[in-house]
Amino acid sequence: MSQPAIKVMHFADTHFGVELYGRLDPDTGMNTRLRDFKKSLLHAIDSALEAEVDLAVFAGDAYKNRDPRQTDQREFADCIRRLTNAGVPVVLLTGNHDMPAIRGRANAIEIYRTLGVTNVHVLSQKQILIVPTRAGKVRIAALPYLMKGLSVAREEFQGKSLDEIRLMLEDKYAGYVGDLAEEVRQADDTIPTILLGHFWANGAKLSAWQEGYFTRQEPQVALSVLTNPAFDYVALGHIHRHQDLNKNGQPHVVYCGSPDRIDFGEKDETKGFVLIHLRKGGADYEFVPVPESRAFLEIEVDADCEDPTEKILSAIRRHSLRNAIVKLRYQVSAERQALVREREIREALSFAFQVVSIQRKVFRDSVSRSRDFSESKTPRDNLSLYIDKNPAFTSHKTHLMELAEPLYVELAEEEAP
Repeated sequence: MSQPAIKVMHFADTHFGVELYGRLDPDTGMNTRLRDFKKSLLHAIDSALEAEVDLAVFAGDAYKNRDPRQTDQREFADCIRRLTNAGVPVVLLTGNHDMPAIRGRANAIEIYRTLGVTNVHVLSQKQILIVPTRAGKVRIAALPYLMKGLSVAREEFQGKSLDEIRLMLEDKYAGYVGDLAEEVRQADDTIPTILLGHFWANGAKLSAWQEGYFTRQEPQVALSVLTNPAFDYVALGHIHRHQDLNKNGQPHVVYCGSPDRIDFGEKDETKGFVLIHLRKGGADYEFVPVPESRAFLEIEVDADCEDPTEKILSAIRRHSLRNAIVKLRYQVSAERQALVREREIREALSFAFQVVSIQRKVFRDSVSRSRDFSESKTPRDNLSLYIDKNPAFTSHKTHLMELAEPLYVELAEEEAP
């Protein structure tokens, strides 16, 4: 008789404390973005409870920073309590945003351990934990984020380049995962195992928002290290985009993504959590979207026409603005910019939760611009003129002109009799 599946909620990267594009809510005294994040997380938790989960694992980054405000801590704890009140044990792993920069200081979620909160387990170092649930025991092999700053302070890293430090950290990750896998193999029992980690796995696609601050010195853990058969499921946090790096095999290596959007870089990503059906020998899972996530809209309009205002208004009407955070960008020729009725545009946008910006790009009309370039000029002269008219290229003009020289030679040879 096959072992019944243990249902596990896998969530991460809640980042309570992010206030980008928020404002003060006079009724609660809280920032509206904190309310957004809590609403999305509670919706995810309620969906998990409806599915009758037996365990919840959190893969790191509860807060925006390592010194969260009391209000952020209170609201996050209120969400976790909804799980524990339902008899669901919760495992919290520390992420890079939860960990102190100075060795010896408490991490942002350590208060749960200090207070001995029932059914909440805080893991902030490489370790194995066996968690009893109503459907059976689950083994958690935990590997939190390795803080580069703390590692660099060690003697073994002194005098190393950034690339050398990155490679050494990648080796440490691989070694730690191997240690955990060996400990699981030696146990030789029927308890299913989840590798719970917070780091960047090689091959994972970043959210556009994260591409802005992840660097080439960020360690990446090889997928071959994570697909060790000692693990039945690999639950990861750190990357905000949901993805499975081992779709067609076992164990699945899954980033659950974040429950809510942080910036416009995540505007097209579906947010939610993962519901795992865990057994010894492997797992199935499903991604459960959170429909309450705040929408981010970027509306772009080429408004260079006889009635640019109507063109812009028509583009706005194609979107549902209510409760959305909106950016509008439109371009129009200098000859037609006086036809843009800003007041009507702002009125049309007034239904949005927040309008971040209205950006207007004005250019000379295409006929005027085309007069600057002509067949009477040489290709070399036209290219020089084009570079001069584009500020992004002017500082590289000498190099670009040099790169184009072989093309002019080839063109001249083709045109020669």
